[in-house]
Amino acid sequence: MTIAAVHDPRLPFPASGGDCAATLRAIDWIAHPLGDPLGWPAPLKTAVQIVLSSAFPMMVHWGAELFTVYNDAYARILGRKHPGMLGQPARAWWSEMWDQLTPIFDRVLAGETVFIENGRYTPDRDGVSKEAFFTHSHSPLWDVDGRVAGIFLVVTETTSEVVARRDRDAATEQQMLLNEELAHRIKNTMSVVQAIAHQTLDKVEDQEAVTAFGKRLSALAAANDVLTRDQWSTAKLGDVAIGALATFGEDRFLLSGPDVIIGPRATLSLSLMLHELATNAAKYGALTAPAGRVAVDWVVRRDGDTDILDLCWTERGGPPATQPTRKGFGSRLIRMGLTGSGGVELRYEVQGLTVTATAPLYQVQEA
Repeated sequence: MTIAAVHDPRLPFPASGGDCAATLRAIDWIAHPLGDPLGWPAPLKTAVQIVLSSAFPMMVHWGAELFTVYNDAYARILGRKHPGMLGQPARAWWSEMWDQLTPIFDRVLAGETVFIENGRYTPDRDGVSKEAFFTHSHSPLWDVDGRVAGIFLVVTETTSEVVARRDRDAATEQQMLLNEELAHRIKNTMSVVQAIAHQTLDKVEDQEAVTAFGKRLSALAAANDVLTRDQWSTAKLGDVAIGALATFGEDRFLLSGPDVIIGPRATLSLSLMLHELATNAAKYGALTAPAGRVAVDWVVRRDGDTDILDLCWTERGGPPATQPTRKGFGSRLIRMGLTGSGGVELRYEVQGLTVTATAPLYQVQEA
């Protein structure tokens, strides 16, 4: 006797169950090891109804052979195995992955719930075993006597997400390697430029200018190192300040301010500005005195509809600050400010030099 494919409300195959429910209704269950669905245990009937009524991929395995019932959402995962897998033992259809699935099934049949995120498998869905990833939860199903008689499975395929993330990670790693190579070549180029400058300017009387040139190149190299960490796109203001001031003794500086991300142009401008200020402080300002210290503070404030970045350089504990009689290239670098376009105020006070650099935050963060 074959059960008709028409809907029988007494069967656990609801009319809303789609193609899978229709296929299940057409199976000759009388000749099947599970027998007539009308006589199935209540837990199995309920589980099958839940699976077939769900729009999320679900499956039930029942009995010693783990006979299989799944829904239309799960059918889309199976490829060519559907619809033949309906009503069949799990091992017959997942033979290529059985070594992976057996430990999971054994744990669940022992009463344990098993959740696996982005598990890697190699299902044969179209004639060839291919790598695929699934997040799935297996729960035990108990019969009316309280014994584990089946497995309830909820699953979603995550292959596209895992592969995309893996590709992104590989691309990021490759970019990091390229950045490291670029940074290495920039350093080599800077060294060559310094060597050429030294040879070319060896006879120049003003060797102080030659030394200053070399140190400015070093400041640029330090800024490039910071940019390299974030693929030449952005840098943290605090990291830029630390890099620019490192050679002057970190115990002489107090850095304070929120995490602010700045763009490549501001990174180079800020590095050169801080380098020039520190150089001047070491020659004429707070860093000439053992007790001299420099505070570098920055804040972001709101001005109307615009966020403004204020950075303040404050020297204390050194000689009184005096305005220079002439303004050289170093002074011009300082006055270029945070973005290379100005916005700098210098105050020469008895307590020491105070410099305030201001710029709209969006300009500081531009590439």
